[in-house]
Amino acid sequence: MKRFLQYIGLALVALVALVLAACGQSTSDETQTIKVATSPGPYSILFMEEVAPRLEEQGYTVEEIQFSELRQAMIAVEEGEADINVDGNRLNTESYNDTLGASFEQIVRIPTVPAAIYPGQKDSLDDVEEGDTIAIGNGTVSMMRGLLLMQDLGWITLNPDVEPAKVTADDIEENHVDIEIVEMQGAAIPPAIQDVSYALVAGSIAYDAGMDLDSRLVTEQPIEGLLLEAITTADKMDQDWVEDIKAIYQSDDFNQAVLDRNEEIGTEFWIIPEENQ
Repeated sequence: MKRFLQYIGLALVALVALVLAACGQSTSDETQTIKVATSPGPYSILFMEEVAPRLEEQGYTVEEIQFSELRQAMIAVEEGEADINVDGNRLNTESYNDTLGASFEQIVRIPTVPAAIYPGQKDSLDDVEEGDTIAIGNGTVSMMRGLLLMQDLGWITLNPDVEPAKVTADDIEENHVDIEIVEMQGAAIPPAIQDVSYALVAGSIAYDAGMDLDSRLVTEQPIEGLLLEAITTADKMDQDWVEDIKAIYQSDDFNQAVLDRNEEIGTEFWIIPEENQ
C-alpha cells in the first residue's frame, strides 16, 4: 500500500510538471507572435519590410492585420485584436485616448515623412498673390500643419497666444497674401491638385498617390507631436517584444536601411528622430 501511494504521488508530480510545461509553452508561444494592425501608408510598409524581418530573426512571428484606415487599426489595438500600430503620431494617440477612453502608450518614435506644399496651378511660392488658393486636409491635425507652414512662409500670422499644436483657422490674425484655404478630404487632394494654386499634402498621402517628391515646393519641420510613433496599450508595455521593437528602430542597422531608402528615392523622404540616431 505504501509503495502504491508512492507511485500515485510520483504520477501526480509528473502530471503537474506536464501541465506546467504545457502552460509555459502556451505562454511562450503567445508572446512570440506579434500582431501588427496596419493601414495604408509608408509606415506600415516600412515596418513589414524592415522591422518584421529583424523580429523574425529573433524568433518572433509577425502577423499583419490590414485595415483600410488608421482609426480601425487603432481600435483593433485597443480591443486586443492587435498588439501594435505604427501609423499615428502623438496628437493622434492623445486624441484616441480622449475620445475612445483608450490606454495607448508610445513604444518609440519612428521615421516620419513630413508634409509638404506641392504645386497646383502655380509652381513657385514666389508667385503667390491675392486670390490664390491652397488645399489643406479637413482634419484638425492637417489644418494645424498647413497653418504652421504658411506662417513659416510669411503668408499668415497666427495668434501667438495659442499653442502651435492647437491652432485652427480661427487663429489667423493676418492673411498677408490674401490666400484662400480650401478644405477637403486629405486623400482627395492629389487628384484635385490642378484645381487649386497650391496644396498641402501629408507625407503618407503623397506616398500613396505616387506624387513626385522632387516637385515639393517646401517641406515642414514637424513639431514634436507630429513625429510618428509605434504604440501599444499600457498593459503590454512590459512585454519583451516592446523593448525589442524599440531597439530595432534605434539600431544603426535599421537607420542605415532608412538612409538607403532615401538615397534610392533621391531625396530626404524619411526624417529619423534625433534620439534614434
